[in-house]
Amino acid sequence: MARTQEAPSSHPLHEVLSLVFLGIGTLLYLALISYSPSDVPSWFPLSSQAAARGAVLNFVGRTGAIVACSSYAFLGAASYLLAALLLGYGGAKLLNPELRLTSRAWWSVGFILSGACLAHLLPWSLLDMERLNIAGPGGWVGKWLGGMLLKNMLGTVGSTIVLLVIYASSLIFLTGLHPIAAARQIANWPSVYLEKRRARKMAEADEKERLALEAERLDRQRKKLEKTLTKKGVAPIETEPGEPIAPAVAELFSEPEPTRPEPQIIDSTLPPPPRRKEKKDKFQPLTSVSCENYELPSFDLLDPVDMGDRQTADPTELLAIQDTVIDTLGQFGISVSRGDITRGPTITRYEVYPAKGVRVDKIVSLERDIARATRAERINILAPIPGKDTVGIEIANSKKQKVTLRELLESEDFQNAKAKIPIALGKDVYGKTIIGDLAAMPHGLVAGTTGSGKSVCINSIIASILYRFSPEDLRFIMIDPKVVEMQIYNTLPHLVVPVVTDPKKVLLALRWAIDEMEKRYAIFAKTGVRNIGSFNSRPMPKSQAELDAAAAAKAVAPELPLDAAPTEPVDPESLSSEERIEKMTTIKVQRDNELIIPDRMPYIVIIVDELADLMQTAPADVESAIARITQKARAAGIHMIIATQTPRADVITGVIKANVPCRVAFQVASALDSRVILDENGAERLLGQGDMMYRPPGTSRLIRAQGVLVTDEEIRQVVEHASGQSEPAFENSIHERLQNSGSGDEDEEVSDEDEELVDKCIEVMRQEKKASTSLFQRRLRLGYTRAARILDILEQRGYVGAGEGAKPREILVDLDAFD
Repeated sequence: MARTQEAPSSHPLHEVLSLVFLGIGTLLYLALISYSPSDVPSWFPLSSQAAARGAVLNFVGRTGAIVACSSYAFLGAASYLLAALLLGYGGAKLLNPELRLTSRAWWSVGFILSGACLAHLLPWSLLDMERLNIAGPGGWVGKWLGGMLLKNMLGTVGSTIVLLVIYASSLIFLTGLHPIAAARQIANWPSVYLEKRRARKMAEADEKERLALEAERLDRQRKKLEKTLTKKGVAPIETEPGEPIAPAVAELFSEPEPTRPEPQIIDSTLPPPPRRKEKKDKFQPLTSVSCENYELPSFDLLDPVDMGDRQTADPTELLAIQDTVIDTLGQFGISVSRGDITRGPTITRYEVYPAKGVRVDKIVSLERDIARATRAERINILAPIPGKDTVGIEIANSKKQKVTLRELLESEDFQNAKAKIPIALGKDVYGKTIIGDLAAMPHGLVAGTTGSGKSVCINSIIASILYRFSPEDLRFIMIDPKVVEMQIYNTLPHLVVPVVTDPKKVLLALRWAIDEMEKRYAIFAKTGVRNIGSFNSRPMPKSQAELDAAAAAKAVAPELPLDAAPTEPVDPESLSSEERIEKMTTIKVQRDNELIIPDRMPYIVIIVDELADLMQTAPADVESAIARITQKARAAGIHMIIATQTPRADVITGVIKANVPCRVAFQVASALDSRVILDENGAERLLGQGDMMYRPPGTSRLIRAQGVLVTDEEIRQVVEHASGQSEPAFENSIHERLQNSGSGDEDEEVSDEDEELVDKCIEVMRQEKKASTSLFQRRLRLGYTRAARILDILEQRGYVGAGEGAKPREILVDLDAFD
């Protein structure tokens, strides 16, 4: 007779195999958690110390200690994955005898090896490596395979990503679970549970209760449909209590949705900017400036334009307000006729034509009466509108519209701008995009009270530049005495130095800019160009070696006149005191052969966020440095943007205003502050929150506009995009000086310029027989901060004594014998 074959699932070998896996896994786990290096015998090759003679601490004895030691040495923290894998195989085989383990063998190896490598690369291991005496959190496998092989090939980030993919894939193949399907089942679990509960109630209820439950379900459907119809703007159909809901719903959905023509404004009214069709294929970074290995930010980093609030104004309402203005003027005997109505993002401009013989000054004098009649918070009267024969009355809109940075950067005006350094400022009352050219300004002044939009304007200017220039084409120097405004830009690769927050270090940054300007002009003179544009667009110059060779050829054997006498050294003791000071104040010009001519020069933009704080620290030196930069730096490609929330005459001095032609004024407290910024009134009648007055360079005409809005999150994403491609490359010279200037040590490094001033001050002390800060200020025309620093240096070197109030310092050395 043939032997009866047992079914594969009932064979006892499967149960025995599962129990073996469970036993081995349990023993390995107990050996791992109770492992102590002192339990390992000294004859074992991996033993790190002599075995203790006392009782063995390991739960599985010395054999368990040897196994745990080997496992930790090879796999590190992944040893627990091996124990978990054995326990899992044992449990799965016990519950499902038909489970095939041979097909999962390779995935098991990948799971354990990737876990060991991840344990070595990621610093999250809880193992005490010194106590366990292992090579790393991942053992020898993690150290050699992950820490050396994969890390050298792919780097830390790349190897981590690859190992995570292998680890997750191995886990999915080992368990057979589908994460996405499991997540969907978990998300649908509440609705499935409610449906089963409803079905159970229906099955357990009698006929009357079933009718009540069905009525409740229909009532919920009715309320849901009414809510949907209300959102669509359709009044819901009311049915009788006895009428079924299905016919009413069918009748409602059978009717077509009524068509609503869009409101039209008369030809003299301009609605808000029309809705543009979004073209996702064109959301690409601008390509006007290219840089190798650097990608300009994408528009996707900015928030999308919200078209929900772009609603056309009601022409009846606009005409009613214009009629109110005309009637109010008529009550005071001023006859005017209707003009255009222009609605902008923030204000609406109502134009009227005065009758013949009517003086526009009379209309201006009725500003408060017009505001009372129109119930406006604040109005502004343009009498007349520049370039027109009408008078404009500007009234704030009841609902303002945001002008986002993405909207301006995607506009054709910005993309097709011919400006060298285009910056997005906002939109005027006619809806026209205002794009400024920082290279043509060439410097700007931004002022306004707290909360008026000044800082947002500075952020939008910086973001506009980041969307157009790479670190090789433009660099920043940011000065932020308020400390918190510009810290987000500290990781930008465009920075020359880190954001300067100490007012005492501002002068060092400004002096570096002045030295860079002088160096650039020397290079321009040597190459025969006039400005940075001509320098960057010139034909490729010869190499520095070729230029030096040509200069040496011209200077071979210079011929001296026959009557020229040799120059002899001058004895300093033979010179008078005045001649010594004159000799020491002689400017040292850098020689031509010391200049290194680069292929290209980047633009440099200096941004000062709060001028008032700097003017309180060292007004004379700061004003002199700013005036020096704003007077000469345009052709050198160095531009400055100055911002302040305290527009006083002692902060924005006449010297600064004379050299900063471009002005941007936000809301200010008084007409006096407006005149300090714009040289005329108007800024005190602004509405705040980005409402601004803009004066382009070279004109006297003011443009009222709504400033662009950029959020902190958008700025953070743009900065992270830029900083993620390159580390900041600070200028070593100025960076070291800034760090040394704040150390506060007595033996801090003194620059060559300060050494020259020390010699001049010693000569003044020799003449006057006294030393004080005010004396150095008068004789050498220094600022207070500079003079006080030189006096501190003289005190540290032992030339003068300590200060005693307002008395002059005591001179401690014989200056006549001083060489």
